[in-house]
Amino acid sequence: MIGRKPDLVCIGAQKAATSWLYRVCQARSDIWVPPFKEVHFFDHKFCPENRDWIRAGLVRGVDASMRRHLRNQPEPDPDYIAYLDRLIAQPTHNGTWYKAVFSRAPARQLCLDVTPEYSTLPEEGVDFLAKFLREARFIYILRDPVTRALSQLRMNLSRRKITPSSTRAWMRHAQDPAILNRGDYKTYIPRWDAQFDDRRLLYLPYGQISADPEGVMRQIERFAGLEREDPWGLRRKVHVSQQMDVPEAVHAHFREVFAPQYAFLTTRFDAAFTAQL
Repeated sequence: MIGRKPDLVCIGAQKAATSWLYRVCQARSDIWVPPFKEVHFFDHKFCPENRDWIRAGLVRGVDASMRRHLRNQPEPDPDYIAYLDRLIAQPTHNGTWYKAVFSRAPARQLCLDVTPEYSTLPEEGVDFLAKFLREARFIYILRDPVTRALSQLRMNLSRRKITPSSTRAWMRHAQDPAILNRGDYKTYIPRWDAQFDDRRLLYLPYGQISADPEGVMRQIERFAGLEREDPWGLRRKVHVSQQMDVPEAVHAHFREVFAPQYAFLTTRFDAAFTAQL
């Protein structure tokens, strides 16, 4: 099994249309994506607190890929099945394993890794990534801090099948440190800026995807050196959050805790960019 490294990596942010990017790139003829979103190679190495749920997520992703293959193929492909089996065979999440993830990609296609958790790597993780992926290019989708946090909160509650019964209960969930961490652009963006210039790191505003998905795809094509395509699913929504009436106290809490993020974004990006977050 000859491995490859990805040519493109979407590093985040969580709840900022990274699943949309994965699906529309999966539909392109010139990009190859793994059979499941979120490979988690770099955060497994540098964020040890993630390792238990990363392993569980890998098993779920491989299982879902196997079921999909057996359902859609009249004759199972033994090579593909062996490939999936290899991905969950120990050891996982080392350099050899990471290159094996992309080993089935045709030479004519670029490989894409979409793992939002990469945006929260510590400095040594970003430094390692820059050395390990010397030729790759990176995409970072940014979303308005408060609306991103609200979307993450709804997702967390939906996954846990929880409906808070009081404002106090809502606030307990809103104070989850992971919500603040994944929206901490002020801490994380400078780490990526220190390693990559705009030839290798493309920032995209979340709002532009719903307003002009074709325009976003043209930007990605220019950035990655791809020919024009209009893949299926450009205007399709992925992972629509469950509708919940979030108390105003939670909105106010997020506006307060994310105020430094807004201040940072207005200094780092121009007004046209921040208006589309």
